[in-house]
Amino acid sequence: MKKLLVIASIATAMLTGCTPSAEQINKTAYAIGSAAGLVANQVNVDASARNAVVDILGEVRTCVPEQGQTFEATWTPVIDRVISDMVSQGRITASVGTIIKPVAVIAAQAVDYMFDTRFPEAKKYEELVRAGVSGVIDGFLTVFKPANTKAGVKPEYDEEAYNYFYKKYYN
Repeated sequence: MKKLLVIASIATAMLTGCTPSAEQINKTAYAIGSAAGLVANQVNVDASARNAVVDILGEVRTCVPEQGQTFEATWTPVIDRVISDMVSQGRITASVGTIIKPVAVIAAQAVDYMFDTRFPEAKKYEELVRAGVSGVIDGFLTVFKPANTKAGVKPEYDEEAYNYFYKKYYN
């Protein structure tokens, strides 16, 4: 039912030509983040590596790109710095850092995907960008956190986004 509401709100926004609300963007972003998280969840990492990704996403959450720059381009140097700091502090090994970097980058790509494919005009408005970033990261972490990996629980996610990320990383 929720998936239908998200699709209906997107269709309404597209048909009317109006900029969607922060709530509409957040719901769609959450579904896209969940889809990206499901793809990232297929990487076999232990709980400490997963927690490192959670910490990384907490760090990048407030980084907003400059005009014309992508979230991936903005967040990747921050992701690299945080991973380097974690390795220096002994929280993770360099090999774990190499494994988790693409996992963290998927979240940035999910934000870009959302603004590029669903709400290109929304990127002009700070409130809508915040709603989109928050939704993507929250959706991503809902399925990626070790505490939320119960067998048989399938979150609501954006199937189109899932297929996009799955093909990008596994085909």
